[in-house]
Amino acid sequence: MAKTYSEIYDQIGSMILFAPTFIDKAGDFPHRNIDSEFHVLTESFGVVRKKLGEDRYAALIDLAARAKALFADDPADENGKADQGRALLFEIEGIIQSARRRRVEAREKDGDGEISGD
Repeated sequence: MAKTYSEIYDQIGSMILFAPTFIDKAGDFPHRNIDSEFHVLTESFGVVRKKLGEDRYAALIDLAARAKALFADDPADENGKADQGRALLFEIEGIIQSARRRRVEAREKDGDGEISGD
């Protein structure tokens, strides 16, 4: 599970690549699927919830639920809903990046005492 903004950003990037089913066709991660990936994502939002603030957290949870529903409605990537889901993942990325920028501009330190945005 991701514990920092950077790790969440990486998780989203991976999700974009494996959408719409999130199944690892190479077989390296046989338990990966739409449910497991969105569970990890939303639990990660919970880990950084205090840093995000309630408004951002609520927005991210809503976007994730909507994206998951769109991917579930287009598992073969044929009807355009998967593209809409990807757009929502990019919107999530934007919120995470905005939160990181805010922390850097405010010169807030991360768990290691550095100003990293995490």
